[in-house]
Amino acid sequence: MFKYSLLITFLLIPFLSPAQQGIWDGSKEQLTKVKEEGSKKVNKVKQWKSHAEKWGLDSNFNYGLSLSGRLNTNGWSGGLQYIIQQKHSNRTVWQLYFSEIRQEKEIKQQGTDASYSYLGKTGAYIFGKVNNAYTLQLGYGKEQMLFPSLMDGNLSVSLRYIAGPTLAMMKPYYLKLIYVDYNPDPVAHIQSEKYSTGNDAHFLEQGNILGKERWSKGLTEIKYIPGLFGEVYFAIEPDRPKAFIKTIMIGANAAFYASKIEIIADRKAYPYQASFFVGLSFGKRWK
Repeated sequence: MFKYSLLITFLLIPFLSPAQQGIWDGSKEQLTKVKEEGSKKVNKVKQWKSHAEKWGLDSNFNYGLSLSGRLNTNGWSGGLQYIIQQKHSNRTVWQLYFSEIRQEKEIKQQGTDASYSYLGKTGAYIFGKVNNAYTLQLGYGKEQMLFPSLMDGNLSVSLRYIAGPTLAMMKPYYLKLIYVDYNPDPVAHIQSEKYSTGNDAHFLEQGNILGKERWSKGLTEIKYIPGLFGEVYFAIEPDRPKAFIKTIMIGANAAFYASKIEIIADRKAYPYQASFFVGLSFGKRWK
């Protein structure tokens, strides 16, 4: 019986081999296609890397221009930095930043009064907010190298100190307030109002709030408050950068104004603001 099985297997081999060979050839073709696609993706990555490296020149530069973004403990900032390098350890820094200041007590809420649904949908608002606070800071300063060569010469740490004028812009925060008239039946209507001493009781009553007004409301009523600011931060950057990220910033900012910065109605306002921040800077350097 065993001999007959061997004989049958031997006779079938010529017929099975072509089919098996076809399957094997198909697998080889699929493997080749996968390798080609992988090679194309690798080439694209190399091209992107080469393009990025053109933006990141080595540390021997004369000028630098970058776009920066920061997360502050009291809001956010975005701006431009222009750097002039006389020596590797001596740099002059110019910067212009636009920021929004927020108070830690700002809590977004949703209007919930459904008694007068015909007035429209309720919307989100920040209870007690009286102003949107923005600042524009123009600074001039210096950079002092602290550690010129860390991590095998691939990283440097420097200290930057900046000072200059600042301008606070206080835009009134408008709410859609519900008023009810009795003639003799109750009839409700909406009025768009900002906070004042005359409407403070109505403004600070949650049941009277339908939602906030559009952001552009109050742009013509911005109050400008001049002041001075100063900041100091550590600048961590690759010694020979080969990517868009030029600088990691960690530091603190303090500003003093000619009058109080009022943001929330029931919170004490002060003529100064202080915050810590962390940020990234992207840009280009050239000689």
